[in-house]
Amino acid sequence: MANLQVIQQARQLYAQRLKEAQARYPNSAGFQEHHLVPLYLGGAKSGATYRLPTAYHKAITQAFRERWAYGQVRPAPDKLQLLLVQVYSQHPIPQLIGLQP
Repeated sequence: MANLQVIQQARQLYAQRLKEAQARYPNSAGFQEHHLVPLYLGGAKSGATYRLPTAYHKAITQAFRERWAYGQVRPAPDKLQLLLVQVYSQHPIPQLIGLQP
């Protein structure tokens, strides 16, 4: 049952982060495609994408920028993995936890 508990916690965190993002970016209606591995961090243009609410997408993008600013050399694979874990543990992708955005 631990997996169910982890999923429930992630769903609650998603709901909280979505609400925060909508308050932070109130004029960001609609949806955008989000690359699971951001392009500026070395993700493939044809890589996996997820449809996210625009405000939530902006919040995830900002979280990545805070950890790895645009214009830097792309991170090494181990550092990229760490960045992905750090961001997505705080900003879950809804489709990966059984939710539709």
